[in-house]
Amino acid sequence: MKTHIVTIATSAPGGIDSVINGYVENGLFDNKVHTRITSHLGMNKWQDLYLFITAFFKFTWLAITHRNLIVHCHMSYKGSFWRKLVFTIITKLFGHYSIIHLHGSEFRVYFGSRSKLTKKLILWLIKYTDEFVVLSQGWSDYIESIAGRKARVINNYVDVCKLDLPRENNQILFLGAFINRKGIYELLQACSKLDTDFHLHLCGSGENKKVADLVTKLNLQEKITFHGWVNAQQKQALLSMCSVMILPTFNEGLPMTIIESMACGIPIITTPVGAIPEVIIEQQTGYLVEPGNVEQIREKLAYVLAKPTELSTVVKSANEVYQARFTSKVILPLWESVYATAKNS
Repeated sequence: MKTHIVTIATSAPGGIDSVINGYVENGLFDNKVHTRITSHLGMNKWQDLYLFITAFFKFTWLAITHRNLIVHCHMSYKGSFWRKLVFTIITKLFGHYSIIHLHGSEFRVYFGSRSKLTKKLILWLIKYTDEFVVLSQGWSDYIESIAGRKARVINNYVDVCKLDLPRENNQILFLGAFINRKGIYELLQACSKLDTDFHLHLCGSGENKKVADLVTKLNLQEKITFHGWVNAQQKQALLSMCSVMILPTFNEGLPMTIIESMACGIPIITTPVGAIPEVIIEQQTGYLVEPGNVEQIREKLAYVLAKPTELSTVVKSANEVYQARFTSKVILPLWESVYATAKNS
């Protein structure tokens, strides 16, 4: 009998959806039965409520009518935690195998701000799910510190490489949601202070009006192209032709954008949050600024756009880290091992 994997996750554009699509495209489920259930989309609360209720009944029916399911829940924080708690309880009730795969960049902040009851429920989920997976050793250490359980570390990955396109000068690339956490407002302020010529490519969506208003206020209209959410091919082209990718984020796990940038050989400017400093080391594999520090962002952009002598070495070192840790050849066997353990449990 084929192993039956049930993936429960958001389908909103972003890292989690990219990870799951990568698993599908790179053949993780080719010799298995795979059912993907969307429990969230992030467009509006009523649609998300409908999706959750639909997912609840669909999954409950699967849990009742099938044996030995492996339930792979991709979790972040806030509503995602509560949804995955419900699905894990159902999984346990019907004797299936549960996996929680933590992606949440702000999970640590979320846990620290919760009531005693919510903390107990979070700890129950961590302790009693059959497998708890995180994206980095730092996250594993944190989970052990709060729950006394060692989490399994499996990195995200992406199979991508630079296209045969020339890099264009002074082209800045931002890939991410238009929200405070991603540092987009500090990036715009820093760009308005740049003395060098530049063009900023903004790829994403979210607080569109707020971003547009700030662009107008800073008189940056002629310096910016809004791409919206880009598909994989568009993203690869931008990563191949732009001068620098910047993600001045306040909270992260390990963003797919960072991994994709390492793969495509584009210089990276980001912040030392979450698991990022485990792979981006100042002037070795990229460049770091403190979250929210507009002047540091401006200075580092100016520095990288000026093409410092170590730049080629930095992007080469980052690509070597990518090849060693973040490709399907490295990561998919780890998931095969998890699923094999679950099947034999």
